[in-house]
Amino acid sequence: MFKFDNQEIDETNLLTSIKNAYNDQLNYMGVTDGDLTRFSWSQNKCIHITFIKIHTETKIGHARRYLFFAQESKQNKIEYYDLYNKTASFDFDQLRIGIEQLIYIHNHNLLNILPDKIIKNSIQLIVLTENSTEAQLIKGLKQFGKDLAKNEYTSTKSSLEYRGKIENFPTLNKQIFVDKYHFDDMLHKINDNQFTDEFNQCLFAYENQKWFLCAAGLGSCLEHLMLLTLQNYGKEKQLGYNPTASNYLKAFTKEPISLESRQLTYIDTLFRIRNSVDHHNFGYTQKMICDQLMEGITNVFNEYYVASLSAK
Repeated sequence: MFKFDNQEIDETNLLTSIKNAYNDQLNYMGVTDGDLTRFSWSQNKCIHITFIKIHTETKIGHARRYLFFAQESKQNKIEYYDLYNKTASFDFDQLRIGIEQLIYIHNHNLLNILPDKIIKNSIQLIVLTENSTEAQLIKGLKQFGKDLAKNEYTSTKSSLEYRGKIENFPTLNKQIFVDKYHFDDMLHKINDNQFTDEFNQCLFAYENQKWFLCAAGLGSCLEHLMLLTLQNYGKEKQLGYNPTASNYLKAFTKEPISLESRQLTYIDTLFRIRNSVDHHNFGYTQKMICDQLMEGITNVFNEYYVASLSAK
């Protein structure tokens, strides 16, 4: 049971109602399955909702102000704290509603809050009648679910509109760069928004001569490209849980890819180059390492990903 002021309310019923309001709002906004990764409570994700009765100088009758926030969690949960008297201070009343108030509550040890773990779009102020009935409370809290979905949609709108956009290629290599790698053709054929986003960030780092950032990112892109190749064949389960480079290489040696020893050595070398950047790089990361990884991604794409498209 969930305790709110002097009442006990069915927690499961309360959470279900809030989650349904959240999902209804996503549907109303036309959010499709491909966009759900942008939303904190979509699919099988869980959140921990906390709301706090806080002090306010403004007299609002029997209504009280409640500060809401949520954090990612392994299970759906909701908690309530009455901090009305403990926040009755001039300093608190001067703070902007939201993260500043939560930081105050944390810094004064009123509640154990980790500000960096808070889902920023979940911070809301809701006015509820003190000692609300269960029906009244559910009605009020459903608005939290709706507003969370709307806030997340608004904050990611620009990325929803522009994700997957292929940026201009680095100018420091002129036309030879484009002619050699044909990355525009590669990204169009892969047609995966996340991969395109990741790869564009590597190109940005390359353009700005941030070789360490570029090399580390290209190593992740190489793994991602190998995963997409296995997915085309329906063999991604061969990787197991939390795969490493050795798992990717092992999966590529199996049917239907059947990586040969010389090819295995080549891709293993690419991973070793990436690991030297990530973990034990005693010198400067050079442009040459980035060029080697870019050429490796091009080769994996041409030799293995393109062949996997026929099985997709």
